Amino acid sequence: MKFYTFRIEPDIINTDLTCASNHHPSNMPDYKVYYFNVKALGEPLRFLLSYGNLPFDDIRITREEWPALKPTMPMGQMPVLSVDGKKVHQSVAMSRYLAKQVGLAGADDWENLMIDTVVDTINDFRLKIAVVSYEPDDDVKEKKLVTLNSEVIPFYLEKLDDIARDNNGHMANGKLTWADMYFVAILDYLNYMTKSDLVANHPNLQKVVDNVTSIDSIKNWIDKRPQTMPMGQMPVLEVDGKRVHQSLAMCRYVAKQIGLAGADPVEELQIDAIVDTINDFRLKIAIVAYEPDDMVKEKKMITLTNEVIPFYLTKLNVIAKENNGHLVLGKPTWADVYFAGILDYLNYLTKTDLLTNFPQLQEVVNKVVENENVKAYIAKRPVTEV
Repeated sequence: MKFYTFRIEPDIINTDLTCASNHHPSNMPDYKVYYFNVKALGEPLRFLLSYGNLPFDDIRITREEWPALKPTMPMGQMPVLSVDGKKVHQSVAMSRYLAKQVGLAGADDWENLMIDTVVDTINDFRLKIAVVSYEPDDDVKEKKLVTLNSEVIPFYLEKLDDIARDNNGHMANGKLTWADMYFVAILDYLNYMTKSDLVANHPNLQKVVDNVTSIDSIKNWIDKRPQTMPMGQMPVLEVDGKRVHQSLAMCRYVAKQIGLAGADPVEELQIDAIVDTINDFRLKIAIVAYEPDDMVKEKKMITLTNEVIPFYLTKLNVIAKENNGHLVLGKPTWADVYFAGILDYLNYLTKTDLLTNFPQLQEVVNKVVENENVKAYIAKRPVTEV
C-alpha cells in the first residue's frame, strides 16, 4: 500500500470538479482518499481499500491547507474519494461502492437491503451522538447528555448487540460485510465523542470488532496507519516522540522547563487560578462566537458584550495593576505568556481590541512581547488569520 501523510499534490489544487464526469474508472483504478489526519468518517474507506489490498494514496489535509483545497472538493467537504481522478463525496455512498469492489456487498438485493439498514442505523446513531458532542452551549449540552447517556446510547447499543448476536458476530447476513467494516472503522470516533468504550458491555458487538481487526489486511493497516492526534484534537505537544494534548497541561509542563512556573505549590496554585480564569473567559466568548443560530447568537452577544467581557477585563486589569504589570506573584510567569499568546484569538472571536481601555493588561502584553526570544518568534512565525 502507498500512503502519504500530510501530503498535498500540486495537481489537486484546481477547480475541476471531476466528479461530474460520466467516464467510468479503469479496470485497475488509481484511488485517493482525501481527509484530515483523523479516523472518523475517513476510516471506513481506508479499511475497505486495505481489506481488498487496493493501493491508495492516503492524503491527509492539515487545517491550514484546507481553506485552499475546500473549493476543489464536491460540496466543499471531506472525506472525498478520487477514482482515476474523479472525485466523489458522501462517506456511506463511497463505502458502498468500495464494498462492491472488494467483495463485501450483498449477494443480492435483499442482502444489500439488510446491509444498508444496519449501516444507516449506525449512521443515525453517530448523528445523534454528534449533535450532543458538538453542542456549543454548555448548559444545553449538559441537558442533552442526560438523554443521550440514559436513553439513546443504551437503546442503540442494545439493538445493535442483538443484531450482532443474531448474525454470529456480524452486523448483517450472518457473514462478513461492509457493515462490519463501517461499524468497526467508525467506532473509535464514536468512543471519542462519548468519552467511553461503547462496546465494553456488549460482547456481541465486541465480537464484530474482533472479527474485523483479526483480518490480516486490516491488522496490517492498523499497524502501519499514521498516528493520529491524541483524542483526535490539537494542539498537540510532542516530546521525544511522545504526543500529549490539553493546552493548559502542556503550557504548565513547558513553563516548568523554562522557569516560568511557581517556586512552590502555593505559587503554582496562584498561577493556575489566574490561567483557569483566563480560560473561563475564553470559553464564555467561544460559546457565543461559535453559536450556529444567528438569532440565539445575537441575544447572547448582548450579554457577552455588556456584562461578561467588561466583568472579566475589569477584574483582570485590577489584578495586573496589583502585580506591577503581571498577572500573578508580581513577576513574569506562564500566566502572562498564556494571556499574551491567546489575546489575538480572543480579539478575533470578539472582533474587537479587548485591551483598548485596560492599560494594565496592555502592560502585561507589552512585557511579554518585548522579551527578545518572544520578539524573535513573532517576527518569523507564519502569517495567519488568527
